Amino acid sequence: MRLLPKWLYVVLAVGSYLGLHQVTKLFTDVEGIARIGLQAAHWGQYIVPGLLLLASLFLGRGDDERRRSAHRTRPSRSAHNQHVSLIKVDPFRAMSKDEFHRLLTQFFLRNGFTIESTPSELGDAVDLMLSKNSKSFVAQYRHWREHRVDVPKVREQYTVMQAVKAHGVYVITTGEFSYKAIQFAEDKNISLIDGLKLRRLVKKNSSTAGSEDRQDQSPLCPLCAA
Repeated sequence: MRLLPKWLYVVLAVGSYLGLHQVTKLFTDVEGIARIGLQAAHWGQYIVPGLLLLASLFLGRGDDERRRSAHRTRPSRSAHNQHVSLIKVDPFRAMSKDEFHRLLTQFFLRNGFTIESTPSELGDAVDLMLSKNSKSFVAQYRHWREHRVDVPKVREQYTVMQAVKAHGVYVITTGEFSYKAIQFAEDKNISLIDGLKLRRLVKKNSSTAGSEDRQDQSPLCPLCAA
């Protein structure tokens, strides 16, 4: 625990040097025991200020360490604030998997899809089985909370689509897809829906939920005409 402020040690160091230096100048002709005191004052004018200055340096280092320690604790608070801000900007990330599933179910239903029963033998390989215009589709959102979905995960969904003999697959995430993933999907019946597109589609769908005009739904299903 620091007893004195750092600057006071510096002042005391200067003061002790000047005081002891004056003692050595005033009593240069004394003998015996007084000479011992004089020698102590002579060396003390250097030692005492030095010790005080060292004390101020150590205290300064301690202050720096405490500041750095306090600074190191800030990122976790900052990360928490960023997480809270992210949830405010992107409410999808605040949802549980079941809530996100219900959102997508309603979303596809409002866009003319029928939700089909997933065969039990597929297990967790398929998130949603869909049909529209006599064609079957697979919707996969297992990586929906990831910041970036790369090509291996998109290739995996393409393999699932082929296994169930679906016409196309929708791969959905609240993040984004890598460039290679986008390239992989270009010449296949794969529709990639990233976070930006999903927010736009859900917002557009919500604004037209009570309307009978469904012509604006066609961009959601480019695979239907393929």
